[in-house]
Amino acid sequence: MGGVGKTTLLEKIYQSLLDDANMGFDLVLFIEVSQNFMLEKLQKGIAKKLHLASFAGKEDIFNVLKTKNFVLLLDDLWVGVDLADVGIPHMYSGHNYTKRYKHKVIFTTRSKDVCAWMGASKGITVECLEPDEAWDLFKDNVNLDVIESNQRINEIAKEVMNECNGLPLALKVIGKAMSNQRTLQEWEFILRSLKDSGTKIIPGVEQSVIPILKFSYDNLPDNIKDCFLSASMLQGKSKYEILECWMGLGLIGDFVYLQEAYDKSEYILNILEKSCLVNVSNHSVVRLHDVIYEMAMWIASYLGMNKKKWIVKQYGGVAKLSTDNTQNCRFAGRVIIDVIMLVPIFPHRCSNLLYLMIHSHFLEKIPEGFFRQMPKLEYLDLSETGIKGLPKDIKCLVNLQYLNISFTNITSLPEELVYLNKLQYLICRNVRWLGKVVDGLMPRLHKLKVIDLYPTGWVKPEELKILKKHVKAIGMCVESEEVLQQLSCLPTTQLCIEYLDNLISLLFDTLSHKNHGFLHSLQIRSCPNLEKLVMNGSATHLNDLIIYDVQNLQNIIWPDLLPPQFFHMLKTLEISKCNLASFAWALRLPCLFILNIEDCGETETLFYVEEGEIQQISEWPMFPALQSLFLRKLPKLVSISNFALDFPQLSWLSVRQCPKLKKLPFKSGINGCQMININCERKWWTSLEFHAHLSPHYVWSDDSDAGSISYSA
Repeated sequence: MGGVGKTTLLEKIYQSLLDDANMGFDLVLFIEVSQNFMLEKLQKGIAKKLHLASFAGKEDIFNVLKTKNFVLLLDDLWVGVDLADVGIPHMYSGHNYTKRYKHKVIFTTRSKDVCAWMGASKGITVECLEPDEAWDLFKDNVNLDVIESNQRINEIAKEVMNECNGLPLALKVIGKAMSNQRTLQEWEFILRSLKDSGTKIIPGVEQSVIPILKFSYDNLPDNIKDCFLSASMLQGKSKYEILECWMGLGLIGDFVYLQEAYDKSEYILNILEKSCLVNVSNHSVVRLHDVIYEMAMWIASYLGMNKKKWIVKQYGGVAKLSTDNTQNCRFAGRVIIDVIMLVPIFPHRCSNLLYLMIHSHFLEKIPEGFFRQMPKLEYLDLSETGIKGLPKDIKCLVNLQYLNISFTNITSLPEELVYLNKLQYLICRNVRWLGKVVDGLMPRLHKLKVIDLYPTGWVKPEELKILKKHVKAIGMCVESEEVLQQLSCLPTTQLCIEYLDNLISLLFDTLSHKNHGFLHSLQIRSCPNLEKLVMNGSATHLNDLIIYDVQNLQNIIWPDLLPPQFFHMLKTLEISKCNLASFAWALRLPCLFILNIEDCGETETLFYVEEGEIQQISEWPMFPALQSLFLRKLPKLVSISNFALDFPQLSWLSVRQCPKLKKLPFKSGINGCQMININCERKWWTSLEFHAHLSPHYVWSDDSDAGSISYSA
């Protein structure tokens, strides 16, 4: 049954393994599978955990795992999975790996049939909680002061708890919904509403849970209810993508600058998270419990009475959407289609269709005439499809306000977009071959608020002068001095500055409007004469910084704030083909999650601190959040640092082509339970000098070496 605590139990097992140095296992992998299972998606998830390429197949996964002691935890299986097809070694016959290495798979499912199909050696049925346990969990989620201050409220709280019938998910969600209720009258009203609904949770009956959980939705402010429903359709997306969706649907309201909209979306997400309706991961990915998702779909279809209001179709990757399958779309207001290979021209008019989202890298073409049957369409998201262009009948979408073609193979924006005079949001992020936007297009789209062409698209300098009068956020490529000089007057969000041969110094506070800018991604590429970066101004919202092929860069200057204050939100830092003497300024960045330093030919010590400053800097936490460190092509690198470092969160270290690096800088006794996976060449590993006092566990692997071995120190 959904919501009984299977995922929570699996997460506790996962955490207990991590807390005990993996209990002797080299790798512990936690993968969310969910209802819409796809083999490719599962392989991609495992490959990401193993730091393999996203296109890695079963052989790649097998070659890494075959000589590892590992535990694979799969959450929420709805169908049986042939793990041999995924690349899991213990499922391969004819090999002796299972005799030499420990290979364990633990999974959760609602179905005993799945357990049987998977050949589970042991099954554990997770039951609902006993009354005493249920009461403890309920109290953890309500306002304890309120229920203990009034005997009658305490009695009503127990009756409300009983309505949940021991189901943990219901106890948490209803408890959170009740946490703001302070008066006896409010508690009596809630209890009466639950009893009057005529529903009660029946163990094993999935449908009985949803009406009870709807109470948490009813308790939301009206303006947040639609935000929840739309977020539920986009689960698995990032917070930033959710924000874009909410803006496109008009749920955020008007805003002066993007930071204002972002702050409001954070506020809404916090309300939804505190209500236990969504979960936001450390990587800022938004997810829902399956039962909560089912509830959202039930609500969106007018409590199940109109299943055509929202339509979500998910196919198996090679499906072709036939004209027969489009009948349900005829009266729908919102349609989401995932994993489709071909879409037809609709034979009927979709008069109510306002929202259309198609996500499928298999889809390579939108047929001419496809958009003619959607006269009222306001929101169109074709991101992450394989399309190479837009049909000319895109001009028929005269009511379109939001268009997203990010991560597609489109090479240029069609001139026909000029007819979309209501367009407010044009999102073309990471469109590899985009280049210059066709002349005259942007100035004629008078209602544009947000333009995202980052990192490959750009607009003529003279057209930027027109756009800055009404655009509230823009991301783009900067390939000319004329554009660079205009940035301080633009509300930039993402910039890729490249091929500026005459650029000698760059001031950070000139890259965006001081009051309306919200720069969260910055790339500086192939600027051969750039010598000085001046990080001036107030604290930034920058999340990602890439410096690539800036060979003459000698100094990064911090005139106003220290690096931890200036880059207080920076999560990813990549520096390549650069000859900076030291990267010590990155030591104390509080949110830095990934650090990649590559092809810096003159670097001898990455994090060098003067002798007299070591004691002072050691008093502050260093790399408090860093989980992944990548070092490549550093021929002169002798040491990572000239003093011992903590690396309290580090779990992955990749070292390639660093022949002079012989020591690791880990501080003695830092974390006895810490496991650090080191990806490197065999030759480098065998020449590494270990010190017996170092406490982290090291696990070596070489994914380029078919004969790789594991070693723990």
